[in-house]
Amino acid sequence: MNKIIYILVFALILLSKANAQEGKLLALKDRGIIVKSYVSGSYINFELSNHQWIKGYVNWIKSDSIQVKMFSLQQNTTAYGTWGEDTLKLGPLTIHINEIISFPYDPGHYKSVFSNGSFLKIGGMGYAGLNIANSIIKKDPVFSTTNITRISGGILAWLLGRWQATANPDFRPIGKRFSLETI
Repeated sequence: MNKIIYILVFALILLSKANAQEGKLLALKDRGIIVKSYVSGSYINFELSNHQWIKGYVNWIKSDSIQVKMFSLQQNTTAYGTWGEDTLKLGPLTIHINEIISFPYDPGHYKSVFSNGSFLKIGGMGYAGLNIANSIIKKDPVFSTTNITRISGGILAWLLGRWQATANPDFRPIGKRFSLETI
């Protein structure tokens, strides 16, 4: 009977010391909904306020700062003349979460020429350039009233492509839409 009591007391002591979550959680939110979360040991890739991209593993997370064990993958030539990757360990970096300004989209994120503005930029400059080239070939005035509207239409399409490229970046900027929070 004494052995059972000792085992129960020992089990109660172990259970009182056990925590469900040892650390904190760093949450990337899209309009208040968590889209990505990071805990101690997670791989993280982000951009600092000095526009430097940091890759590494989260060492610890506190209420206002995180520590990342940084590394860098470098391509180099192997002894056989082929390309390989070498890992360079850079050490720990402790930063405040307000220094993080963006996160990249996940690998495989769909990005087409229509959504990033490339189609409009190429099409607009091609249309304006074609009108200028045709006017020169036909020996017509380049800046006539009919041709200037066509050229300005191509420039307007190019400007819309530039606007679309800034509206749909390749990363998740922390600001109006995306936010970062420790939980």
